Amino acid sequence: MLDLFPYTVIVTSLALLVYIWVTLKVGGARAKFGVKAPSIDGPPDFQRVYRVHQNTVEQIALFIPALWMFAAAWGDTTAAIIGIFWPIGRILYAVTYYQAAEKRSAGFGLTFLPSVILLLGGLAGAVMKII
Repeated sequence: MLDLFPYTVIVTSLALLVYIWVTLKVGGARAKFGVKAPSIDGPPDFQRVYRVHQNTVEQIALFIPALWMFAAAWGDTTAAIIGIFWPIGRILYAVTYYQAAEKRSAGFGLTFLPSVILLLGGLAGAVMKII
């Protein structure tokens, strides 16, 4: 796998490291704002940190399979070039959302668009292989 898809492995690893980072931020916010598990209700500053994490969980479930399907269909380098925008977008999304919810749009777009491109590209590659 590493021989065939080294760049896709790197992008996947970066995405997972971003996921770990936002996960740890929730733990820190719980301590800072006194929000004890399993509660998810707290002040707006906590809620924004929690929402970044939840949205990242939702988005990574789309991104990783789409990245690998695209890589299998169109190659490692092309998948990685498109996919690298996901972790960059997630960081932008998190940093801006932590400041104010209304600032999150650019980071969301930079995350969601590559995922859709990868998904549709992977699907197109599979359909082309069949026909």
